[in-house]
Amino acid sequence: MRGKKTGRIPGFIVLLIGLTAGPWVTPGTAQQTVAGIGLLEAIEFYTGVSGQVNEQEASRLLKLEATDSSDVIATMWIARVHSTGRMTFPHKPALAKQIASSVIDEVRNLAASGDVEASFLMGTAYDESLGVTQDYGEAMRWYKRAADSGHILASHNIGNMYRDGRGVGQDPRRAAAWWLRAARAGDVIPALRLGEAYEAGRGVPQSRSIARYWYQRAAAAGNVSATTALERIKK
Repeated sequence: MRGKKTGRIPGFIVLLIGLTAGPWVTPGTAQQTVAGIGLLEAIEFYTGVSGQVNEQEASRLLKLEATDSSDVIATMWIARVHSTGRMTFPHKPALAKQIASSVIDEVRNLAASGDVEASFLMGTAYDESLGVTQDYGEAMRWYKRAADSGHILASHNIGNMYRDGRGVGQDPRRAAAWWLRAARAGDVIPALRLGEAYEAGRGVPQSRSIARYWYQRAAAAGNVSATTALERIKK
């Protein structure tokens, strides 16, 4: 897997956010999974953990990995990207559900055995009704299981659930705390979300300087919304 560019987070940012979400995600943490190296690299390009978001390369690598029909993790990822139109894939929710239904039992078995990527995908399955009945409480349980083993996107999604109040009460402070875990590991969208949170004072103390820091991190990795936000706060 490609080396992760994470950088060092200034201590004052960590102190201001007042983290209570649990232990930090440690970039480079070994994760038990049967997922292929091509899929893991695809995820890094998708999230920006590679140092730069490149959805086209992420899509190419995922498609290559999914040519092996026995690779249930890659197949479930194909369902995930079609579910909402991620990674340049067309938005085809019916196809996503069909694909997920074909592998969900195997993914569940892998997750139950401790596979981290499968645990994350079970969170997605319950979050987006892929092969199972939608259940936000179950989604949160699986996301937390994956996040506790260092899964970056799981931390990202837990932050989203606290922001939206899906399966938990709305809690902007916890949302920001979980996004910080993911952003520290190089995930670009949580860095954008932290910029927005600090700019608005939502769940964290309002601070234009810290907002600018997170927008700059996201913009440097290719996030257009962060670049626009930087222009706005300069005015």
